[in-house]
Amino acid sequence: MSKLTIASDHQHFERNGKPFFWVGDTLWSAFTNPTFEEWEEYLEYRKAQGFNVIQINTLPQWDRVQPDLGIYPYPIREDGSMDYNAEPNMEYVKRAQKILSMAVEKGFTPALVVDWANMVPDNWLSNLFPTHVWPLEAVEQHVRRVVEWYDRYDPIYFVSGDTDLRSEEAVKYYLRTIEILKEEAPLALRTMHLCGGYLDLTQELADGLDFFIFQSGHHADAINEVQKYAPKLKKRFPGKPVLNAEPCYEAMPKMVEFGKPPIGFFEADEVYETGRLSVLSGANAGITYGANGLWNWRRDPERVEGPAAQIWGATALWRDAMHLPGAARMASLKEFAYPEEV
Repeated sequence: MSKLTIASDHQHFERNGKPFFWVGDTLWSAFTNPTFEEWEEYLEYRKAQGFNVIQINTLPQWDRVQPDLGIYPYPIREDGSMDYNAEPNMEYVKRAQKILSMAVEKGFTPALVVDWANMVPDNWLSNLFPTHVWPLEAVEQHVRRVVEWYDRYDPIYFVSGDTDLRSEEAVKYYLRTIEILKEEAPLALRTMHLCGGYLDLTQELADGLDFFIFQSGHHADAINEVQKYAPKLKKRFPGKPVLNAEPCYEAMPKMVEFGKPPIGFFEADEVYETGRLSVLSGANAGITYGANGLWNWRRDPERVEGPAAQIWGATALWRDAMHLPGAARMASLKEFAYPEEV
């Protein structure tokens, strides 16, 4: 494998000089939930469908389905936060390296989230879980460790996970993350994963990114809004690739307001149409798919636990979610960008 690069048209990706259309899948919980045998099954199936990128959180996903395997990078306190002052658990690191090695061997590019929103002050998620926020020096140490442990797998780095930017303090955390990644992993591509519908990057942050991703999200009206995001990003920050890295997940509840009852679930046709409209409206560097029950990896039919279990309502077990029909349809969107390669 080799690292992705930006094509000469500044609108697409390349690998080894050849066009690369990002066909991503969302597995935020990959380092904490699947067994190696389950992971092998997953990789084989998604490879056959044409996927080539897997989006993963480097730390335990705050809204993963529990019970998980119980292997964490740091001790977990009673409130669910991590003791970042403790020595890292190398069992977690070695397991994560094995997960990445297996993926890379099958041709997948990892896209690794470095700082999920609950770690960083002054955004919607850290305001819900203020005890989860890390001090800046702990985040700096984590970023350096991420590169030390995982850069050998040629990842893309997501500087943020599901964030908005409500203060200069939050911006400072992400700017510092960008600076460290530039120092420690200068050849790796960097981007920011923002929360649903949010595009309000500062110019300084945008200058530190190699491409832009947006999240059209899981709101009931998301499909009606999706075509506006890519044109806005390209107008404000021209000259870099754009893609939708979190359209509505298949079987995900249609949210009207966070924490309120949903109005049904997204089906394959809606997921595909959201992806198609994303690509055709200018987010033509790729597309990411997600299946509810898989990104958060539910395996126990009797238990759905975790901070957001009732909100997301993971109705399918991971294997059933993996076989939902929308995945193969989403992967076929490559035809819109590179029809000669399909």
